[in-house]
Amino acid sequence: MKKLLALGLTVSLASSLAACTSGTKEQPESSAATTSSTPSANTTTTKKITVTSIEGTWSPQIPGATGDGLKKINEKFNVAYKPQYVPFDEYGSKLPVVMAAGDLADVIGMESADANFFKWAKQGAFLPLNEYIDKYPSLKLVPKSVWDAVTVDGKIYAIPQYFPAKYGKKPIIRKDWLDNLGLKMPTNYDELKKVAIAFTKDDPDKNGKNDTYGFGLSKQIVYGAQMGAAWDSGWYNKNEQGQLIPGIISEGFKQQTQFLADLYKEGAIHKDWAISKNVDIRKDFYAGKYGIWYEQPIGTPEDLLKSMKELMPTAELSVIPAFKQADGGQGFMALSGYYTLTMLNAKIKSDPDKINRILQMQDYFRTFIPVDNRNPQNAEFDWANGGVGVGYKMVDGLPLIDISTVEQRPTGYFSGVSGWAPNDEANEAGKVLTNPFAKSFVNSSVELLKNTKFYINPIDRIYSEVFAAKGAELSLITQEWQTKMIVGQEPISNWSKMVDEYMKKGGKEMIDDVNKVLLTSGIKGEWK
Repeated sequence: MKKLLALGLTVSLASSLAACTSGTKEQPESSAATTSSTPSANTTTTKKITVTSIEGTWSPQIPGATGDGLKKINEKFNVAYKPQYVPFDEYGSKLPVVMAAGDLADVIGMESADANFFKWAKQGAFLPLNEYIDKYPSLKLVPKSVWDAVTVDGKIYAIPQYFPAKYGKKPIIRKDWLDNLGLKMPTNYDELKKVAIAFTKDDPDKNGKNDTYGFGLSKQIVYGAQMGAAWDSGWYNKNEQGQLIPGIISEGFKQQTQFLADLYKEGAIHKDWAISKNVDIRKDFYAGKYGIWYEQPIGTPEDLLKSMKELMPTAELSVIPAFKQADGGQGFMALSGYYTLTMLNAKIKSDPDKINRILQMQDYFRTFIPVDNRNPQNAEFDWANGGVGVGYKMVDGLPLIDISTVEQRPTGYFSGVSGWAPNDEANEAGKVLTNPFAKSFVNSSVELLKNTKFYINPIDRIYSEVFAAKGAELSLITQEWQTKMIVGQEPISNWSKMVDEYMKKGGKEMIDDVNKVLLTSGIKGEWK
């Protein structure tokens, strides 16, 4: 579920943010030599260096080896850059083969710090980067919680690429429907249930038809009804032994499962939700069929919001604030704060010029450009995006980048790299939108969320071999049980039976190992 959420946000970011936030500092022709303060960096442009890379991509348009964007990179950094891209749906099986062959590229990309990452890091495949962090501004901006995710035995083995931690999918509600029915914003599950049932039975859109549902839900229980950290799938709750446990077996998850089961029984969730695709429920929400769904303030689908307002001129959307928890806490679960990793081949450790040249290139494309500076007047933005009228065009004061120009843009050859924002609010998500309805929704959402607390999920900061081996399989067990509970095939009273099965099939071993790693690493869950 979490991976799907992150992927949805990533795809949206790719069109609205990533290309626009890449690129950066003002540099003269030999500027690649001055990006870093390291001594060797000041002489790197005296010789041309060959840099090879391999990385996965979700982009349907893969840039070729002769594009103008690549030529510009080679000229600017005095390199012979030879990138290789593999679709992510093939990358997971291809990279292990490449690693086993031993003929590895200088730069290696991965989607996340998975079991293979930690295995290869321990085997010495990647270059430790600790000594370089303070020499490059964009690396210094990465918070410790994110560095923790790529640290093995005290050594940092990867460069995480920026991804906003706060502004992923959040529960949103048709505010105009609340107003039509004289209802208040729900603050707990009982109130949310009453609202969802009213949205189903009381004609909230006032069209005289029985054609609405209160709550949108799709197969694999996406996105559920996680109204705060205590009800999320992350590791927030504790068991009787004081150990952190995965949210999917917690009392909080039980409460939201009961909530969804109650709604299903009342007809407030579509009867075919368990076989419905996420994309179809999302489309129906924007067509006015559902009153509560999930959307993201950064990477918001402007076209869908525009069509919604055209179809329903009175439509208004609001994020539902996180519910107050029994322990007094209140806030959402943060995302990991990164998406995709960049590693350097350990074999180049004796070539400081190559190391620095690679890190200069990374730092260049990782440097954040404020929204107001993303225009042709900013020479670095213009260069990184292939030049106005070639790699991008300006429309209503905003840069629009078409995927077809990927080979004209240097950013097209660094598509997995975006500027590391000094904070999530610096993205100024509303400014990159032109539609008034979309802009209003995003601005109000950011205003709410920037003052909301977020729980840093400790599982995102460590590596547990048992969790890596069994976590996904165990999640399927709970998913099957909970799906049956929601549709009434299993009573909620059997929750303990589900937990027993989960624990016997590896859950206890996994929980023990995760808590052991957390204890030895000194990492705890924390609110920010």
